[in-house]
Amino acid sequence: MGTIVQFQPRQEDAAAKTEAILEKIGQLYQQKLRAKEELPRVLAQLVDAGENDLVLRAISLWGSGEMEPHEVLTMVEQVAAVAGVKPVGDRPL
Repeated sequence: MGTIVQFQPRQEDAAAKTEAILEKIGQLYQQKLRAKEELPRVLAQLVDAGENDLVLRAISLWGSGEMEPHEVLTMVEQVAAVAGVKPVGDRPL
């Protein structure tokens, strides 16, 4: 049989990892809040650009709860970029 050796966890490693995780959570939360504020403006600008089908799809996904605002905003940006829509508002598409 072998000998079991107990290792002491390093407190500074645990604290650094915890701080990094909390920082990431904070960034994701801020991203979600910004998306909620930006999405209506971006959708209105896309309507002005004639992308009505994309806007209706985005509103449907957002309104039904199938996608979160930040997910809808990312999807809208990607589809609009592929469709050749020029950047609108404060967000580059």
